[in-house]
Amino acid sequence: MGKFKIYIHHYYTYELFWLYCHGLEIEPETVPTWFMDWNRYNKSSKVKEEVILNGVYKGNDIEIVFCNKNNWDKEDGFHLFDYSVNLLEENAVSDRGFNSNLMNVVNKKNLDFLNPKVIKLQNKIHYVYIDWEGHDPYIMEGWYKKMSPKIQFFVDETKTNSNKEVPNHHFVFTNLIWSFIYPNTLGIRDYYFFGDYLKYKNDYKYKINIPIRRLYGDKEKIADEVLKLNNPHISITHSSFNSSEQINKWKSELTEDGFDFRKKLLDSIPDENYINKRGYGIHDWGGEWNSNNMNENMWKMFGISEVCILFEHSPEHDRHTGAKERYAHVGNNYITEKSISHIMVGKPFIPFYRATIDFYDEWLKYYGKKTVEFPLEYDFILDKLDYIDQITRDEEKWKLFLEKIKLYVDNLRTQLIELIHENNSYLDYVISEKENKPLSIL
Repeated sequence: MGKFKIYIHHYYTYELFWLYCHGLEIEPETVPTWFMDWNRYNKSSKVKEEVILNGVYKGNDIEIVFCNKNNWDKEDGFHLFDYSVNLLEENAVSDRGFNSNLMNVVNKKNLDFLNPKVIKLQNKIHYVYIDWEGHDPYIMEGWYKKMSPKIQFFVDETKTNSNKEVPNHHFVFTNLIWSFIYPNTLGIRDYYFFGDYLKYKNDYKYKINIPIRRLYGDKEKIADEVLKLNNPHISITHSSFNSSEQINKWKSELTEDGFDFRKKLLDSIPDENYINKRGYGIHDWGGEWNSNNMNENMWKMFGISEVCILFEHSPEHDRHTGAKERYAHVGNNYITEKSISHIMVGKPFIPFYRATIDFYDEWLKYYGKKTVEFPLEYDFILDKLDYIDQITRDEEKWKLFLEKIKLYVDNLRTQLIELIHENNSYLDYVISEKENKPLSIL
């Protein structure tokens, strides 16, 4: 077995330690939460000293050095730099999540910073770019032309859409899942424990709800079809996101004949299904920051229905429906905070596209974890609306379906948490031989 050193070029926090070093054999008590000279009384204060921790991963000794801007001259280890965490540290953003407005400026800055270091460090530079978006930054943002091929690129796309082999492009599954949990800027870690209380709720108004924040594309299609069903067991909830010019300039587009579908939707659903973020005083959930949305989501959305239909990205679907110039830009990322939050809380859900279910199942199988059959065969959920309409009107059929989908989500929740505590996709790369293939099964 080997000995490895990783220089992490960020300020130390225990949350970042678990983000990068989960699966490491180490006593939790030896992972500091605070330091007297830095953040004893203010957890937001940066720990400006070097923090060194040691552990074992799959029989290999790993030394972790949190060193922020220092030690770039060291050639005895790997060097990790994270796109999203750097944005947080520079106070450019307040929580996790991709920001397209900052993309071009930050990309140039980071490339100008990292590329020259290749001369000395060669392929020991590890750039982590987990953004939760359905686009391929390697192509869309020009990394394949601008970034040195010796820099190892760790992402949440299972593969890039480049026409040639890309040996420095690595999908890191466990780090992707942990990125939703730590740093806990969106409160998704809290969802896991909230699930202990939600499981006792039994007074849901609907069997199925389709939550829609932004109304466009397939979400408008399914809303239109659900209204036509006139099924009292299936609801649509819609956010006030598009109601304020101050919050958002984007407006639902009118059809050629001037028809405003959003107005029709709001006129057709009960008043309580309009999720108004801006209330008075204690009922005000703030702005459109990611953290506000996720907090509101936990406390207002999970109690509406027994099952939710969620809009998760599908690379295959987007390739067929997107504009021609976008084909190569669509990333192979299947999950966002939508399905992760439901898994953490143990809430039954149905993704718009079956690809999301297949994605989770394939990675459970990859790590030798138990899978449970999802009780619905489909590609795109619109193809199954008639069947869903039928079973929600039949109490016996619905009871059986609900039992099966609960079993699926409970198993996924249990197995996924076990998996990410036992494995670390990034550390698997670190301890692997040079000829090891990028982690991919799709």
